[in-house]
Amino acid sequence: MGVRHKRVGRAGQPPTVLLVEPRADALERTRTLLGEAGFRVVPVTRFDAAAPLFEVVRPDAALLAAQAPDFAAVQVARRLRQISRGTVPLMYLVDPHDPEAWRHCLQKGQCVDVAPRSGSGDELPMKLHAQLRLKHAVERAAVGEESSTALALHDAVTGLYNRPFVLALIGLETRRAERYGGSFSVLAARVDGWASFRKEYGRGMAERLLVYCAVVLGQTVREADAVARVGDCEFAVLLPGTPAEAVQDVVARVGARFDAARFQVEGRVVQTALGLGAVSFPDAVGTPVQLLSAALQTLRRTREIRRAAGAPTRLSV
Repeated sequence: MGVRHKRVGRAGQPPTVLLVEPRADALERTRTLLGEAGFRVVPVTRFDAAAPLFEVVRPDAALLAAQAPDFAAVQVARRLRQISRGTVPLMYLVDPHDPEAWRHCLQKGQCVDVAPRSGSGDELPMKLHAQLRLKHAVERAAVGEESSTALALHDAVTGLYNRPFVLALIGLETRRAERYGGSFSVLAARVDGWASFRKEYGRGMAERLLVYCAVVLGQTVREADAVARVGDCEFAVLLPGTPAEAVQDVVARVGARFDAARFQVEGRVVQTALGLGAVSFPDAVGTPVQLLSAALQTLRRTREIRRAAGAPTRLSV
């Protein structure tokens, strides 16, 4: 039996989760697990009923079982994001021994988070709580309820979160992980060759490149993740509920997306590249500033290794 975590949703009620699961046995198992973790669960077995029920219930989060061959959950997730305008966390439930389904959901799944479909323990409830805590932190900060995050939330150039706010979110995630267990990771990214690009093309064009990179990065990570600009050409991504062994998949996905990305400047096509580094809690511990600094240091070490190996570390035109 999992640990029961007391949480409240709207109007002091337990958070409501819409669970779309066509397998009756898996539906009952997941419903019981979430009920013991303090969630109110609204179960449904048909994907065509998910959107109408979603509009009636207005849940705090939604879980969608994803499986081959049709992967109906992906289409339903797209519709639910339209209905909620991206304000409701969504998560796919995937069989842990089905690598095809995991790859499909990571690559085609609208950046929705993924969790094991079966099994016991706190992993699924913890992931849900992490998403809801992140959402609620953003909402509270937006209305100035927390003095530590009452500053402006967004970077003026890219529209991403800024450094102070992502540090506040890392602090929240650290306290959650320390209290309930589990892990999270911080990914750092740097636009290779940005200083030379700015010198050659000017500040305005360099800022356009940053905006372009911010959009691509935001489209590549999960909706549960928080992306921020933390330096001139440096970004950070908070990955709630992501252990060290899962970070390489994230790094590979982000790297592949930027390998395929192109930015046009003065009639020429520029290929963007990111240097990447990450640290994971509890393998790395410390204050939010120390965790972010450690991720950036890992990035710089990786960049030096690439440079020593003769790999390009600048934008290619």
